[in-house]
Amino acid sequence: MTASSPDAPESSRPPLRIVLWAPWPPPFGGISRWTARFCEAAPAYGLDVSVIDISPGVAVDERSRFELGRLPVAWRALRELWRTLRSERPDVAHVTSSLFWATPRDAATLALCRCHGVPALLQIHASSQIVAWRQGLSGPRRWLLDRVLHLADVVLVLSRELEEYLRCELPGLRVARIPNMVGETEAIPTAWGDRVLPPRRQPCRILFVGYRLPLKGLGELAEAVLGLADCELAVVGGEGGGAIDPESSRRMQDVLAKLRSEGRLIETGQDVPDVVTRSYREADLFALPSHREGFPNTLLEAMAAGLPCVATPVGAIPEVLEGECGILVPVGDARALREALAPLVRNPDLRSRLGRRAQERVAERYALDAVMRRYRALYLELAGRPQD
Repeated sequence: MTASSPDAPESSRPPLRIVLWAPWPPPFGGISRWTARFCEAAPAYGLDVSVIDISPGVAVDERSRFELGRLPVAWRALRELWRTLRSERPDVAHVTSSLFWATPRDAATLALCRCHGVPALLQIHASSQIVAWRQGLSGPRRWLLDRVLHLADVVLVLSRELEEYLRCELPGLRVARIPNMVGETEAIPTAWGDRVLPPRRQPCRILFVGYRLPLKGLGELAEAVLGLADCELAVVGGEGGGAIDPESSRRMQDVLAKLRSEGRLIETGQDVPDVVTRSYREADLFALPSHREGFPNTLLEAMAAGLPCVATPVGAIPEVLEGECGILVPVGDARALREALAPLVRNPDLRSRLGRRAQERVAERYALDAVMRRYRALYLELAGRPQD
């Protein structure tokens, strides 16, 4: 992916020193993929980034729970942050998080930044799940969470939904919204290597990219495809961790087995960027029927590749697909999903029209250059430097 832009900030200007608290792949989850994309683009925008890697090194798990084995990772990262704050004196600390059980660790991170006089922004890579989680907390725990949020100079969110919720619930909190981004080379690939998926056996190929977890809606998607003729399902992604509901995991595996027995299931077991990126060009449409999301990178990537998209209205997805740039279906409804997919499977012209609109939407709102400029402007403000 090329990060440079002819109009990017001049390299002769003093760079902004950013310490980024974020997971580095592997595994290739949503936040870690964002980290890699951001760091690759950063130099072209006058950003000198030091990454504090907080990746647990294990697959994504649906269950949010305390794990003793992650304490050494958090302790190592906090010590590295302390040394970086003392020795490098960064202009801004950019802290990424999904909160939940990571909240105490993030509180320590933000407190360290305050102690060293480094302005910090807390970027929440989640949406609907944060709203539901905070609403379910007891009074004292909610109060503690809110104190953690107030440790940040600005709370950065991905979705309009979470932005409006936090502004309403915490009027004194400074909240900003910057969406995820997609690079130009992902939007219009000019050269592709060997195929990453086998030749198709059906006229239409539906693509799913993500961890094989019930909360990603993979069970409903497989059930919907079972009820459709002339199509196959390609699943690009590895196994997730434990499921919240083992019964839902069993049902998902059962329906995938049925689809596999019909010869209409393609499985890569890989979600590395090269495989993911090329898989978009070997599919006809994209489906993401998740039960919860923040701002899915895969949706932007599929749209940038010109794929029509069917997804659920969770997180930032509704605002991404608004204006007939895709089709929304209710969460957990395999029948509605099948009915939404059916006309796309049958009609290549409809797929083409939706795909073109999706590609145009990405170019207008989520191009890497526009998003990176917004990050830079926010950093300049927090660092007390004049804007470009």
